[in-house]
Amino acid sequence: MLKGILYNSSISVKFLLSLFVIFISFLFLYVVGIVIVQLGFGVDIIHHPELLQDLTKPGTIKVLKFFQLVQSFGLFVLPPFIIGFLMYYSVKDFLRLHRIPSMYYLILAVVAVLSFIPFTNLLSYINSYMSFPSFMKGVEEWMRTSEENAGQLTMFFLKADSWIDFLYNIILIAAIPAIGEELLFRGLLQRLFTEWTQKVHLSIWISAILFSAIHFQFYGFIPRLFLGVVFGYLLEYTGTIWIPIISHFINNLVGVMIGYFLPNENVVNSISSQINIVSVIYGVLGGIIGFFCVWLIARKANRVL
Repeated sequence: MLKGILYNSSISVKFLLSLFVIFISFLFLYVVGIVIVQLGFGVDIIHHPELLQDLTKPGTIKVLKFFQLVQSFGLFVLPPFIIGFLMYYSVKDFLRLHRIPSMYYLILAVVAVLSFIPFTNLLSYINSYMSFPSFMKGVEEWMRTSEENAGQLTMFFLKADSWIDFLYNIILIAAIPAIGEELLFRGLLQRLFTEWTQKVHLSIWISAILFSAIHFQFYGFIPRLFLGVVFGYLLEYTGTIWIPIISHFINNLVGVMIGYFLPNENVVNSISSQINIVSVIYGVLGGIIGFFCVWLIARKANRVL
């Protein structure tokens, strides 16, 4: 019986197993995705990978979206369940899926994440001025080019010509990343780091740093780090993974909705060209409201971290 077989294992064994499961899960589904694209989409990406470079072709975006779907399951969604099955006698307890959040926590979390949107935009503007010493000029240029390419791909992903595309984007861009990333970074890694360090605050920050870094969007590192920290504290205060999942989903959903209902708005890094005193005021006020909501959640939970 494999269930809970590593419950009493050392934290080093748990970490190594986690990395192994994540790698194998991602690799397996990535290969499956390639096979499906070859046979189902009729795109020979094995011999002609350059076919996926022309983002103006609708077929290219469909293939890339499919890969995004497959990779999200392989990298984020499946590993926490497999690891939880091996490390704990109840996967729901291990990932903290067992507790249904109260309406009080849910409302405050949603208000908080919506209020934090202008605040994270302000952080994005600050982050955009990140620069490196002259001897690292090449690295900085590479990072900015990568950021621009990622932003362009995101804009193509957000484009939806019908309600079907819109709903697909909600699932692909809002729902699955929210579920998978929270299960992996908060449900799994934050728990393992807490077991390792015995320090909840440190574990929240380490998980948030990894969460931000894995997106490889360097000029969005600070706002994504901030959100990761918020999601981490929401998990610890409420004791249920559903609160950060829903909060993460709402944050992603706003971008998807703007991409559909306001297609002419540049939702990717738009703050860098639109910052003004009004944006600063909205950002500060949003931050105050968001922090107040998180404080109310902590006060209600009566948990000292």
